[in-house]
Amino acid sequence: MLNRETGKKSSIGSGFIVGDGSQVVTNYHVIGQIIQEPERFYISFLSRDGHEGELHIEALDVAHDLALLRSETMIGEATRSSDLPPQGAPVFAMGNPLDLGLSIAVGTNGGILNQTDDSRILFSGSLNPGMSGGPTFNDQGEVIGINVATARNDISFIVPARFLNNLMAQQAIGELTNEAALKAEVSRQIIEYESGYIEQILNRDWSSVELRQLTLPGIISPTIRCWDNSAKLNTSALYKRFQIRCANKNNVYLDDTNQFVGDLSYEYYWLESEQLNHIRFYNLYEKLNKDQIENRLNEDVVSNFNCDTWFINIASQEFKANMCRREYVEYQGLSDVLFTAAMLGHANKGFFITFIMTGVNYQSTLPLVQRILEHIEWKP
Repeated sequence: MLNRETGKKSSIGSGFIVGDGSQVVTNYHVIGQIIQEPERFYISFLSRDGHEGELHIEALDVAHDLALLRSETMIGEATRSSDLPPQGAPVFAMGNPLDLGLSIAVGTNGGILNQTDDSRILFSGSLNPGMSGGPTFNDQGEVIGINVATARNDISFIVPARFLNNLMAQQAIGELTNEAALKAEVSRQIIEYESGYIEQILNRDWSSVELRQLTLPGIISPTIRCWDNSAKLNTSALYKRFQIRCANKNNVYLDDTNQFVGDLSYEYYWLESEQLNHIRFYNLYEKLNKDQIENRLNEDVVSNFNCDTWFINIASQEFKANMCRREYVEYQGLSDVLFTAAMLGHANKGFFITFIMTGVNYQSTLPLVQRILEHIEWKP
C-alpha cells in the first residue's frame, strides 16, 4: 500500500500471479487501509524483475482473508494450484519478510484445522510480517495455499487454495474505489458468512457440560473449544466459584481500525458460599456479573450499547436477563451482541451466563441465544 500524497509505503505484503496473468491474489488484510481511505492510498506491485504498477480490487473474500486484484497490463505467467498434499508432506511458503526481499520458509503440512471452519492449514514454519498473501507451494511448484498469519515458534497458518479457486470463479464485483461501496461490500460478506456460521451451529447436535446443579450447552460447533476458567482463590476465601469458558477462533479481519470480528464466546459462572451472609453474598454476586465487552473500540467505531432487561424463567429458575447490542458506525448491519442472564432467588448460590458475538447481524443471533437457554437444565 502506498500513500498518494507522499508516494511512500504505508504497509507491505506479498502476492502472486493467477488467472490470465494480469491478476494478483493477496490477503485482504494486506490491503486493509484502502477500505478506510481509498482516496488516500493505492495498491502497487513490484515484480521480481523490478516492474511496478498499480492494482485495483476485482473481488474479495473477506471471511477467508483474500483479495483478488487486477493490473491494467500483463504482469507475468500465472501459477498453478493443486490440492493439499498429505499431512506431514513438505511445503514451501514464499514472501517478502520485513521487506528484506524474496524468501522461502520451509515447513510441513500440519493438516486442516477444523476449529477454524476448515479455512486454515497448520504450517510448521515461520511466516514473518510481509509474507502475508504470498504463495505456499508443494514440492512440484504448485500453489496449495496462501500465507495468512503466524503464532510464532514455527506455528503459522495458510488459507487453502480452494478458497482462491472459489473466489476466481465468482463474478467480478467491479472496481471498488468508493469508501461507501467498499464498506458496504465488506459488511455484506461478513453478515452472509456469520449468518451461515450460526445456521450451521443451529443445525447441529450439541454436547453438554455439568456445572454443579446445572446441565449446560458444551461444544456447539467444531470451531468451539471449552476450558475450565475457574480462578484460583485464596485458602481464606469465604466462597467458591467455578467457571467454564467456550470460544471460537474464527477471527475475521475487518479493517485497520476495527481489527477483527467474528468472535463467539459463552461463559458460565457458578458462585456459592455457606459463610457469607445474604447481603455480602449478593454484593459479591453483583460485582462479578459483568455486562460488557472488554475492548478498546471508541464511539467513532461503534455506538454505545442499547440494552433491554427483563425477567425470564430458565429451567424452572428465575433469571434477570439483559440483551444488548451496539452498531458499527461505518459498516451498516454489523453489530456486537451481548447477552447476560443471572439466576435469582437463592440466598447462598448464584449462576450467570454471558454470551458474546461480534460483527454479526443482530437478528440472526436471537435463535442461537434462545436455543442455548432452552438447553439449560436444573438438577435439584
